[in-house]
Amino acid sequence: MRGGMKRAIGTSIVVGFAIAAVAAQGRRSGEIQSLRTPIDVTAERVDRLERWLEAVDAHEPGEADAALDEVASWSTGDLRQLWGDVRVLTILLRNRRAARFLIPTTGGRTMEVFYPPSLMRRMRALACAAAGRLADVDCVAKGAPLELSAALRRFAERAGADRARTGEDNYFLRRAAILHADVEILAPSAGAAAPPRQAPILGPSQIRVDTSDGVSLDVREVGIHWELGRMVLDQVVPKGAERPQPGRDAMVRDWYRASAAWMQHIESHDTGHIDHGRDIFPADPDILFLSGALHETYARPAIQSAVRAATVPSGFSIDILSSRVELRRAESFFRSALAQAPDMAEAHLRLGRVLGLQGQHADAIVELRRAAALLGDDDELRYDGELFAGAEEEALGRYDAARDAYARAQSLFPGAQSPLIALSQLARRRGDRAAALAAIQQLFELPPPGAEGRDDPWWQYHKAQARSAEAWIEALRAPFRTAR
Repeated sequence: MRGGMKRAIGTSIVVGFAIAAVAAQGRRSGEIQSLRTPIDVTAERVDRLERWLEAVDAHEPGEADAALDEVASWSTGDLRQLWGDVRVLTILLRNRRAARFLIPTTGGRTMEVFYPPSLMRRMRALACAAAGRLADVDCVAKGAPLELSAALRRFAERAGADRARTGEDNYFLRRAAILHADVEILAPSAGAAAPPRQAPILGPSQIRVDTSDGVSLDVREVGIHWELGRMVLDQVVPKGAERPQPGRDAMVRDWYRASAAWMQHIESHDTGHIDHGRDIFPADPDILFLSGALHETYARPAIQSAVRAATVPSGFSIDILSSRVELRRAESFFRSALAQAPDMAEAHLRLGRVLGLQGQHADAIVELRRAAALLGDDDELRYDGELFAGAEEEALGRYDAARDAYARAQSLFPGAQSPLIALSQLARRRGDRAAALAAIQQLFELPPPGAEGRDDPWWQYHKAQARSAEAWIEALRAPFRTAR
């Protein structure tokens, strides 16, 4: 599309510090000797893990309650330690006899986490509660019920009831993922800064690059709540399976779809998050579509300018390449989404858009026509489609068809300025000064921005793909709401 008044653009990009791949338990002795000094866990850390487990059970999804507030208040350093202890807890969830725990750290290293006997006993008790198996022989023999608070004994009862109903041991994992998603959604700016770094760092570390109108404004460390959610859901074992297979689980899929859409809805972009979801669900059309929309966003001039200007700490890198490469990435994901869901109208629309931006105007028109045939009564997407079709027709020298497309867009949203600017520029290009001035005069006669009927869907195109985010989040929470 040609024209369109420039508006302030605020967005953020989340960047992670890479850690080693998941470490298998029980490595060969030669590998163990290469590790650095083991990390000794303190009682304070296990106390925090116990409070976290209580919060997982107490939090009411969608509510900014006391459980959420406590977890949201923890510093990034606290969260990294929690990440390591939760990882150990997920191992004990499936194997309460495990005694050696190798945890990835920053810098590609793996370190052993060591729990003194008294704390190891508490960890096993917490695992018994998280699994809802306080009555199991080994849990009773180790005195697990006596180690636990009344709140965690109630949690164990609910986890056991859920297992009896579903045949799974995933209750605690699912609720934990819901809690950390809600922290990001309901209290995204909470939490204190981490203490000074000590290398290597246990667990992941993330920074956020804030931008506005193509300028990098701030670079700061942020909490790892989405990372904690990903880590626990990686351990989901579907009914009848013997090992974690999150790719077979509908709730995990819904969590990734809803969280990825939410990030795009609030313009907080995290490539690693959606990449991990796509690794688990490589053929899911919604996740593929959102992947394409993310890279389409990364190709925007404002993002490209901000990334070039951003300075990030050592060890971090922003995985955003040139506009040309990002458009190719977007095209690939849209085509993959359409291979799975050929009638996905918005994927055709956005594929047409990115093809046009790459100069493939004839192919773009084909996709935009396919989109138009499938969009039905979605006026906002029909409007976008007409604007894009007008731009492609204009690029192909078919000026009458371009004018008609822009006019159809204007008829859908008479208070929008973008079609009028496009019509004026097209008239000027054709040498019709009177028509160019007439279109601009119509623009000047529009009500002021913000007035009723002054909407221009083009202003929201960069996040329109996520307009279902809130509904998806609510649908994700609903099965976990309780009447306590």
